[in-house]
Amino acid sequence: MTTTPGFPRRARRGRAHRALAVPALVVTGAIALAGCGPDPGLRIENPQGVPSSTARPPAPAGPADEPFSADEIREALIADDTVTNMPDVEQVDEVLLVCTECIELAAPVVADGRKFQVAMVSTPSDDRTFAGVVVSQFEGRPRINLIVSGHDLTLTPGRGGTLVAQESMYREGDQECCPSGWSVRVFRYQDGSFEAGQRITQNDGA
Repeated sequence: MTTTPGFPRRARRGRAHRALAVPALVVTGAIALAGCGPDPGLRIENPQGVPSSTARPPAPAGPADEPFSADEIREALIADDTVTNMPDVEQVDEVLLVCTECIELAAPVVADGRKFQVAMVSTPSDDRTFAGVVVSQFEGRPRINLIVSGHDLTLTPGRGGTLVAQESMYREGDQECCPSGWSVRVFRYQDGSFEAGQRITQNDGA
């Protein structure tokens, strides 16, 4: 995705159109699958058939802005030179350097007994979310644990301390409102880091 951070920021608008990208049961199915071990070869063609009753509510994590505010996480992202190997970190920094309002906090997650805050980063020109940042507290300061990128991205807590990343998939000719498909991927915290698990995809044009 190419951002245009120099453009003036428009008024923030609701993101209800993103809900059209993935049916509600798809996310529920992905959360249920988060309890299983990674299986990179798995492709589910009809995730609506996954029973939703197997999905348990994620552990409560408290307020989204504790211990760090969105501004504190923004400053940590810009100043931290140890995350240069993470995907799209340069694009995230480029946007946040010129846009103080392009970051907002989402629901945090508890994994392995630790709280991780989740911050979503959007483009200043059209307010479309393109990256999610997962942050923990280390020695009283924010530590960047994970950066995930994607079109119209959302990061939501899943079962067993997992994070579910959902994004839209566009084919040539798709309108902004109507992506052809979607992708859901589960991240599990283990051995001190978030590891990407299975990816569930569907593309109506495929």
